[in-house]
Amino acid sequence: MKLLTLIGAALVATTAVASQPAAAAPYTIKMSGRTMASRQLTADILNGIAAYSKANGGCSFISTVQTRIVAGSQDSRGGHAEIWTVGVCAAKQRFRVNMWPSPRGGADYAIQPITGRMPLHTQ
Repeated sequence: MKLLTLIGAALVATTAVASQPAAAAPYTIKMSGRTMASRQLTADILNGIAAYSKANGGCSFISTVQTRIVAGSQDSRGGHAEIWTVGVCAAKQRFRVNMWPSPRGGADYAIQPITGRMPLHTQ
């Protein structure tokens, strides 16, 4: 439990600014739902989720992403939260993604796992 808490805290504490374009994925990721993230920010967030998945499950293959904006999550700094349900390595996992404008330009974000890996049929 402490390890999961530590990993979650590390992900929440991690923020990044988009500084270089991410390399194009060698495969297509099926995305659905609503997000306020730009293409670059989406790529950065997916790279973070893939790294988390690789570290915790040994696999980083993302096949699907369903996004939704959390109602009422807007904050005073212009940020908001979204829930991303990711199909990763023959399972699903949900993440809360917080995004806000960066004072350096672009956006900062934090990724927090909400669930562990779930069967694909889970709603």
